[in-house]
Amino acid sequence: MFNITDYWVNVLNRVCSVIKSLSSHGLSFRGGDDSFESSGKNNGNFIMAMKLIAEYDPFLSKHILNYGNPGKGNTSYMSFFTYEQFIKIMAEKVISTIVEELKSSTYYSISVDSTPDMSNVDQLSFVIRYVNSIGEPVERFLGFMENIGHKAEPIAEAIFSTFNKHNIDIKFLRGQSYDNAANMSGAYSGVQARIKLVAPLADFVPCSAHSLNLIGLCAILNQHAESTLKGLSVTRWSARNDACQSLNKNWTAVKNALQELVDSDNEKPLTRSEASGLLRNMKKLETAFMTSLWCDILQAFNNVSKKLQSIKIDLSCVVGLYNTLIEYIKRLRTMFNTYEKLAQDKFEEMFLSSKQKIEKEKNKLMNLMNRILCLVAFNTLK
Repeated sequence: MFNITDYWVNVLNRVCSVIKSLSSHGLSFRGGDDSFESSGKNNGNFIMAMKLIAEYDPFLSKHILNYGNPGKGNTSYMSFFTYEQFIKIMAEKVISTIVEELKSSTYYSISVDSTPDMSNVDQLSFVIRYVNSIGEPVERFLGFMENIGHKAEPIAEAIFSTFNKHNIDIKFLRGQSYDNAANMSGAYSGVQARIKLVAPLADFVPCSAHSLNLIGLCAILNQHAESTLKGLSVTRWSARNDACQSLNKNWTAVKNALQELVDSDNEKPLTRSEASGLLRNMKKLETAFMTSLWCDILQAFNNVSKKLQSIKIDLSCVVGLYNTLIEYIKRLRTMFNTYEKLAQDKFEEMFLSSKQKIEKEKNKLMNLMNRILCLVAFNTLK
């Protein structure tokens, strides 16, 4: 027989196991009807998991039978109040463990970025990076801070507040990394400058992935400011990679779909006119050529961007990735004939025009290709 303490310890062991499992997988807890008496269709994940375990656990099954729906004010340790309290306690323990590990490593760097959540509430994420006891670089998330704003002063104050909250000594800060916005990277009044006033040894390193975004975006806007697709992200150019690859792989299907819209009497005049304009552009050698070229450029940038976001990456790897990317861009300058052939394969009928016109178009494309690749390489070197 269990005494009363052993009984509730066994209950909490099961409850905490479910809480840890759901939390570690980022699953929601609550549902539309969180009672053990309901059929289960609208139960949340927590109640569903407890019911499932109870099918094979007589102890938990009996506990649910006796305490599952006791009414307000009675103890069951299976209510939303209980698991919310345990989640908070577990979070505090995780943060405490991270801070202890950080202090044993002494030196560290930070990465801070702002992004809106699904409800468009702006959140400042705080990530800390250090080398653990076995010599491996690790990144740890310390939390979100809501509604800080976008000015350098309140963001810097929020960073200082986080250090004070967790009793982290800022004098051991050796690196700081943010995006390239002026409020973050400004040399005189940006966040990095304000941090360096307090921690002079905290060198600022611009986020490599953000820098790569700006390089690609700069090249795109300089060469295709008028023809850039408007529905795509303007701050995350790497998101354009999937769209470009899709267009390249489905070139004929897209062109046929546009032709159907142009020929259809059921479409509105505006729709037909827009489709006609797009179709006209797709029938140009330049469009076919640049689609193939940009697919390769964006794919290379996207691959490097993903590797730059690796937790274990270091500066030597970053330099190696940049050098490899620059060499790849240089090689593309010698591949004009390859991209010309890819463009010709998309629609052979466009090459029935005069030889003089084809040569003129080739010279135009070669100059355009060289300008783009020079611009990309120049910005990467910067």
